[in-house]
Amino acid sequence: MIIRNIFILFLLGITTAFAQTSKTGEFIITSTPAEILGQDAAQYNDYIATDDNISWEIYVPENYDASNPAGVMVYAGAPNDVRPPVGWLSAMKDSNLIWVAARRSGNGSSIHQKKLLAMLSVPMIQKEYNIDDSRIYISGEGRTASRTALEYPEMFNGAILLGGKLWEDNADEKLKKALKNRYVFVTRERHIVPQGNRYAYNKFKAAGVENIQLHFLRGRQRFDRRDLLNSIEYLDQ
Repeated sequence: MIIRNIFILFLLGITTAFAQTSKTGEFIITSTPAEILGQDAAQYNDYIATDDNISWEIYVPENYDASNPAGVMVYAGAPNDVRPPVGWLSAMKDSNLIWVAARRSGNGSSIHQKKLLAMLSVPMIQKEYNIDDSRIYISGEGRTASRTALEYPEMFNGAILLGGKLWEDNADEKLKKALKNRYVFVTRERHIVPQGNRYAYNKFKAAGVENIQLHFLRGRQRFDRRDLLNSIEYLDQ
């Protein structure tokens, strides 16, 4: 546990005085776990080889300014060809957030691989851009996002959780380290159903998570740009 905590602090300590690159817009970055984590990558070799080339879809707002550190929104569980939901990239620009999604992290990957790919997204971006460590968030496929947020609570300060299966059996213990983080649960459910979002919301609340919000979508209402901006605003509080 001590080694794990030291490793997380190491990741969060990866900073640059100013970004080494000023590239903005949409593009792809390819790197390996070894290039991102160095020797520490070996501990994850059972799931992702240290020399495995991983590609990320990146959006850096055109108004990015290294003197005003950006936050990060990791989009977890993305397929090979990643397309952000409509309105998300303009919301990133308005919120000074860098959007990042690892390719090959969809249904063909195990939950362990998905969590690692989401986690690796953060130090990979930190190596290239000046990042506000207090604004590192995760969203995307709900099961992966929720498990990653609880696996690395020192890294991810908040999450926007969509989809089902957000709760896992050992989440009670993990939540003890995430009580100060902020979470938005997005749901259409009118009643609590097993493994549903309202169920997970109530479990988080019962565990003592104070900064928690239930965002209800009515009928066929989509989680649109306005909803995303409101959720980001909540996470930023």
